[in-house]
Amino acid sequence: MTTKMVNMEIDGKAVQVPEGMTLVDAAQTVGIHIPNLCHIKELRGVGACRMCMVEVEGLKTPVTGCTTRTKEGMKVQTKTPKVEEIRKFVTDLVLSFHPLDCMTCPKAGGCDLQRYAADLKIQESSFGRKSFNYPLNDRSPFITIDNNYCILCGRCVRVCKEQGTNVLDFMGRGITTKVSTALDKPLHESGCTFCGSCVDACPVNTIMERDRWQHGREWDMEKADSVCTACGSGCATIVSKKNGKIVKVNAKEDTGYLCAIGRFGFDALTAANRVTSPMIRKGGKLSPATWEEALKVAADGLKKAGANAGFIASGSLTTEEAYAVQSLARDVVGSANVDSTVSAYAAGLISAIRTMYGDNGTAMLSQADLHSADCVVMIGADPSQKKQKLQEADVMIRRRAQAGAKVIVVSTEKTDLANHQNAILLQVKAGADAALLAGLMSAALAEGAQATAKGLDGLKKSLVSADEAASTSGVAVEQIAAAAKAFAAAKNPVVVIGTGVSMNEDASLQALNLAAMKNAGVMALLLEANGLGVVSAGCLSDLGAGFTKIKKAGKGYSEMKSGMKALYLAGNMPEVNFKSDFMVVQTSHITALAEKADVVLPMTALYERAGSIVDMYGKQKSFAAAQDAAGVAKDGADIAAELSLVISKTKGFKVKDVAAAIKKFKAGKLAEASFKPVSAKAGKSAALSASELLAGMNKGMLANSAVAKVAAPQGAPVSK
Repeated sequence: MTTKMVNMEIDGKAVQVPEGMTLVDAAQTVGIHIPNLCHIKELRGVGACRMCMVEVEGLKTPVTGCTTRTKEGMKVQTKTPKVEEIRKFVTDLVLSFHPLDCMTCPKAGGCDLQRYAADLKIQESSFGRKSFNYPLNDRSPFITIDNNYCILCGRCVRVCKEQGTNVLDFMGRGITTKVSTALDKPLHESGCTFCGSCVDACPVNTIMERDRWQHGREWDMEKADSVCTACGSGCATIVSKKNGKIVKVNAKEDTGYLCAIGRFGFDALTAANRVTSPMIRKGGKLSPATWEEALKVAADGLKKAGANAGFIASGSLTTEEAYAVQSLARDVVGSANVDSTVSAYAAGLISAIRTMYGDNGTAMLSQADLHSADCVVMIGADPSQKKQKLQEADVMIRRRAQAGAKVIVVSTEKTDLANHQNAILLQVKAGADAALLAGLMSAALAEGAQATAKGLDGLKKSLVSADEAASTSGVAVEQIAAAAKAFAAAKNPVVVIGTGVSMNEDASLQALNLAAMKNAGVMALLLEANGLGVVSAGCLSDLGAGFTKIKKAGKGYSEMKSGMKALYLAGNMPEVNFKSDFMVVQTSHITALAEKADVVLPMTALYERAGSIVDMYGKQKSFAAAQDAAGVAKDGADIAAELSLVISKTKGFKVKDVAAAIKKFKAGKLAEASFKPVSAKAGKSAALSASELLAGMNKGMLANSAVAKVAAPQGAPVSK
């Protein structure tokens, strides 16, 4: 959706900003900061702190910049004597009940209140000092709450409510109001998922990481941008180090989200099960070896298998690592058997996208704009904070629902998101997704939906009435009608496809037909951080790097899993029952699969990694290593390149060759969307458990991490 821009003035400067954006956010886009203590970008403004007061030409009194929206011709002044006087008064008042221990406070250098007090030259409050002597709430793992520092801005409460966690709220009245949980219980007894959104939101040091006080002030830390690769969200992060060690991780954007794994799981980098040196099997046992020894054994085994060797790349690898794996297979070993773990849970969806949009059709996934969606249709998708799966997607969709967007949930069970007041649940019988969607499309057309894709007449012949769909799917016809009305009225709908249907090509095609009916954005809830990037890098059984044609298609994931002469498994795998005469496992942590290997090659993990990914929104993210590798672990592209040269000096490649090849990738032309009719009859269910798959992929990394208990789905047993 194209954003309309308006012309206006801010502090005498002519600017172009998006129409309808808050003045605080609009000013930030052109490099002007309007002081604020309660505002969070993209969340509804509340005007609570009054720090963001500005003057607008034509208005008699100053207005709050976090609730006033931009419009054409507006003239705004952010630094007049009147608004400066208001800010001084507010800051003076807040400082009267806030401890003035900035010289030892761990938030020093990153505290908004400290910054504004310095800007306004306020050293001490002119009001009488107030202190409350609240006990430190440090009863929970990872996060502490010190209400003595709280300025009651409400950021933490709002962000917790907006994302549907609903753990924090205001307790008490008047000046004795404080932020706490229900009945003042510890966070871990209150349904907290320890995402830490409240930590990022807090402008002072009320809510902080439990061990934050041990690591000095903000300026004592070395900071680096990175990306969490634990799941498909691929969240952007800021990694802070002190004395060469990671001490904390924060979400990069103030509207971003980071789950407990991304924020607190960095202890896995030094866990007891970390692979820090190569290992080879001797006398039936894995023993430490040098890189030279391990690569020699791996090379001999792969050369011996030749065309009968199989190569599977994890969707958590970087694009560079994935390209190196397929190049090792096809160009060096001479094997066409290449695939990725994406085929273990989304083979049907990838095939459906290629059918509708061409071989490079996954590029269309970057066109979905979830941030401005007014209707989100979730098909076989159940992102959930409580169930610890794709939590960031859950949060983003909930924020849209809070903003008024309708959320249509097509699922075999009542999901967490289905409980939202703006949700419409279509609880379908297993395997009846295609039939239900046929009825939904029929009803949407009756509601006036204007389909623009080609082949509408052919599609109409395959559709069924809402009554027939209700009979087949078990969904009430009234629910289908309500969903159809919401979808037909939407101006910017987004269709989200999850593992409930992603292994079924017909159901996936029907979901794409629904999206094409309204030219809706499509979002594939792939479980791994770089599922899209790994596929584009050539880890498909019948396409090469950049979706180029190859001479001969090889075996896919399922076939290779059943038995090969040799297997090269790179990265986290969702399961362990692979069969092979010879197995090389490239991993960061010892797992049940690694214990079966003949050769284990140690690779970098989480924030030690560098490269690029394409997240489930279709957005490319590049990042550098934020932490030195443990032991002699290496980047996956380095491992594949070194191994290729051991196998063949003439066919082998170097890492620089990988980078050069990826730069040559060209975005192919997308085929024009045209409807692909499928049967509206109920079929066999191919639903997969996203929770189980994600748990399997991250089991090795989290096995010895302190975050393991909170990263387990709530109510589920925690493996020890």
